[in-house]
Amino acid sequence: MLISNLNKINIFTIFLIFSSIFFGCSSQNSQNINIFPVVFSFSKNQNVDIYKLSSLGGELTQLTTDKSSETMPTWSPDKNSIAYLSDINGTNTLWIMDSNGKSKKEILDSDIKVNNFFWSPDSKKIAAEINRNDKLSIIIINLEQNSKEILNLPYSQVFIGDWSPDGKWLLYNVEDTNNKGVKRKSITGVDEFTITEKDDHSPKWSPNGKWIAFMRKNTLGNFDLVYTNIYGEKEEILLRENVKKIDYDWSSDSKNIIFSKKEKQSNMNEIFNIEIKNGSIKQLTFNRVNDLNPRWNNKNSTIIFSSENEDILDLYSMLIDGSEQIRLTRNLDKFIDADW
Repeated sequence: MLISNLNKINIFTIFLIFSSIFFGCSSQNSQNINIFPVVFSFSKNQNVDIYKLSSLGGELTQLTTDKSSETMPTWSPDKNSIAYLSDINGTNTLWIMDSNGKSKKEILDSDIKVNNFFWSPDSKKIAAEINRNDKLSIIIINLEQNSKEILNLPYSQVFIGDWSPDGKWLLYNVEDTNNKGVKRKSITGVDEFTITEKDDHSPKWSPNGKWIAFMRKNTLGNFDLVYTNIYGEKEEILLRENVKKIDYDWSSDSKNIIFSKKEKQSNMNEIFNIEIKNGSIKQLTFNRVNDLNPRWNNKNSTIIFSSENEDILDLYSMLIDGSEQIRLTRNLDKFIDADW
């Protein structure tokens, strides 16, 4: 089973140090960095809270102050709200708040443990992976109508993927003993389509809505990066290198995928780009540290990624060819996760 974002939080404590000095672009730099505001959680005085940074060199705004752990802060697509997990009631449950940290509200019952969640493209719904009596299922929360619906799925182990760009379908992968693979289900109807029937994980829809990428577990217990159309036809393996983990992200034009994987010579994670059309792969970073979590920014003009060196993790940006790498943050506390 792939480790969810929440489990990563429980396993890793990554040190990130925020100081009052940030490194931005000079007038000669061709990048147009627009990742702010950033929300992130980090541990201070043995308490994990959520903070917001609105600009380079700006002041940190603390958004949560409870004596509990608030993790996985995630912006709504319209940037008006932040969803997050809190264990204030003893287990990780789903909450939302305004962008300024006000109007905090628990949106699921306190006995429902949430592993992962995704905002719908219109910011009106949240799909969450929940654990009840060791059974994993998916619930849809309609924030406008204040309603909740558990998807009627005949599986005991289902792991949430993301929404289709039009918000009509939801991806997930199944890991039951006799039923595996990636599937998609209509949010408004009963239709369910089987995309794959192999040991596939972490499905992501391309922004143009035509393709689905996922990680396939091979016979060695490692993962390949694969993509197919939304009907499971014309399947192609993009990356067959038997790696333990692949962090990847579609470009907004759906023509490229950036990903992080362990590079053989340095034994560190580096960032690569692959062109979907011809399968050509280009290595973008050669830093000999762990470069992780690459994401496209500004409609493919820049790439934002995190870089870990001796337990210190910072955010960086670079152009799409790997040039002009700029350190965006300098930090001094236990960083958990971030979203921008």
